[in-house]
Amino acid sequence: MKHYEITKPIGLNTICEEIESTCSNARMYKQCGLRPKHLIISLDSGSGRTTLVEYITDKYKEAGVLSFTSGLDDYVEVTLDGTPQQLKQAFAAIDSAAVYTNEYGNIVGMDISGIAAHLGETQFAEFMKNCKRVCEHACVIFFVHTSPSRNEEKLLEKLCEAIPNIKRLAVEPYTKDDLCALIVKTVTDHGIDINHAAVFWDVLSDMVSEFGISSVKDAITTADSLVRFADFSGFTPVVDENSLKAMSAGWHKVAERSEVK
Repeated sequence: MKHYEITKPIGLNTICEEIESTCSNARMYKQCGLRPKHLIISLDSGSGRTTLVEYITDKYKEAGVLSFTSGLDDYVEVTLDGTPQQLKQAFAAIDSAAVYTNEYGNIVGMDISGIAAHLGETQFAEFMKNCKRVCEHACVIFFVHTSPSRNEEKLLEKLCEAIPNIKRLAVEPYTKDDLCALIVKTVTDHGIDINHAAVFWDVLSDMVSEFGISSVKDAITTADSLVRFADFSGFTPVVDENSLKAMSAGWHKVAERSEVK
């Protein structure tokens, strides 16, 4: 079996602890034929949903929590906008992922926020019927907004009533250190080294506070902007605290022009 390093998401500690706890009991799932809990997670799109689904998939596969024998895809992600046609397409995509069995039995990441606006409509009943069917075989990760609306809360209540073995997990806000770590990781993923790491971190931390960087999207955008200030003169491009200061100066100029207008 090929072994590889599993990348743990930055932040999302409560969720990762839940996954690790499940994996520590993998023998129980394998020997007793039990299935891990379906999870409800309040996390906005663009805030690490796919990374989290990949982490859950990799951990469950490594530990043997699920067999991953129903299809070629270890996980499937779908977004439901609430329209009947798209609802049908989303569940058809899940069903078509079952190559070796009648029903898909691996991991499904499902954004259900769009269903919340249609609780009294026909497509909601169709959603619940198909959702219960999928949950009988696959392990489903349900995603809603970080701050769920009243209708989303009603949707989650109905979901918890209808589907057994489901658990809602708390999601802590990303800390300043989490956001700095996300920026550093994104920069290094671009193949760029960081010089004077300790000083770089201190300057970056101040920038996160000053410019109100508060989400994963903000962190990724910041990292992508910082790449433009890297020194490409050497064999490996590098950034340091001076790169951050140059980027910060540019942001200040943009802000000043906006204020003048």
